Amino acid sequence: MENKIKYIVSAITAAAFMAAAYYLPAETFLAFFAAGLFLVPTSIFVYMFQKVAKDTETQ
Repeated sequence: MENKIKYIVSAITAAAFMAAAYYLPAETFLAFFAAGLFLVPTSIFVYMFQKVAKDTETQ
């Protein structure tokens, strides 16, 4: 299993999010919405940056 640590961290993060959503539903929704506004564009930028870095590395 090549990405074992990533899977473990993802499972822990998902469990923490589910627990927070159970105990604090309104606050969790606001946090999820705010995170989506910032994390989605950031992840797109990081993905594009990695693609550019990989393309320049192969040339």
